[in-house]
Amino acid sequence: MLQSLQAGRAIAALMVLCFHLGLAIQHYFGVSAFLAPFGHAGVEFFFVLSGFIITSAHRRDIHQPRRIGRFLWKRFARIYPIYWIVFLAAYAGAHGIVNLSAVELVRALLLVPAESAPVISVAWSLQWEVVFYGLFAALILHPALGLAALAAALFCWPDGTVYLALFLAGALCAVIDQRRLALPGRTVALLGAAVFVGACVYDVTTGLKPTLWLGIGAAILVLGLVSAERAGHVFGRHPALQLLGDASYCIYLVHYPFISAACKAAMWVGLRGQTWGWVLYPVMLSGAVLAGVWLHLWVEKPLLGRLNKAGTSDALTPPA
Repeated sequence: MLQSLQAGRAIAALMVLCFHLGLAIQHYFGVSAFLAPFGHAGVEFFFVLSGFIITSAHRRDIHQPRRIGRFLWKRFARIYPIYWIVFLAAYAGAHGIVNLSAVELVRALLLVPAESAPVISVAWSLQWEVVFYGLFAALILHPALGLAALAAALFCWPDGTVYLALFLAGALCAVIDQRRLALPGRTVALLGAAVFVGACVYDVTTGLKPTLWLGIGAAILVLGLVSAERAGHVFGRHPALQLLGDASYCIYLVHYPFISAACKAAMWVGLRGQTWGWVLYPVMLSGAVLAGVWLHLWVEKPLLGRLNKAGTSDALTPPA
């Protein structure tokens, strides 16, 4: 992946982390100074970025049914195994607090779209990620089937229309990028950042979430970052930021259960009150990031290596 987009992933993951940590510090310790109400916008950026990445990587697979097996395997390997590990660990830790029926557990493990996600609250966004993968898989089988699948998705989950629009915005950016237009990348990126930040400010000041404007800003920003990097102007090339980008999915998954466990542990040992909130915020922030990086380096990365190696098997490509 381009370094600028990796840096963008890192920042988006940190935004979501700060959003949830600020709420937790306010709830448990009564400190409001760390609230980051704009942090949820990192999810909108992730949706757009995902649409861009999937379309860029698999655009040539559309209407190539023989490639469906490898596409599905790569998407499965990227999303599910590490999610299952984090989910099951968190669910075991929440024994007696969260109790799911067999049906609820299966739905949560499969990331079936629902009004909310148990145990790993951010998994609601992964549910829509999986829907988008399904739509793209239908396109690989046949474009007409892809359009029919999109219509069916909009009918079954009308509340998800705006999220699917964000994925499609990212896909459109990928199509534009494939044309290698001579865009003023840095100018376009600044414009996208301005729209994105403006939408965040509007959200904070009005309480109204401008999801589409966040998506438009994110799409323009992604297109600008890509165009700028292709012209030699790389954003966020620092190794630390690149590592956080690599670990962004793990940070995204693990931060919420980490924060919940850390806050409950602080209450249990008697670390209460605003003073401890100020002290523990940077500790929990660093701990959540380090937990995500550790999970990426020692679990996700080797696991993905093995799964991707298995995914090169000819068994995943059906005969003509």
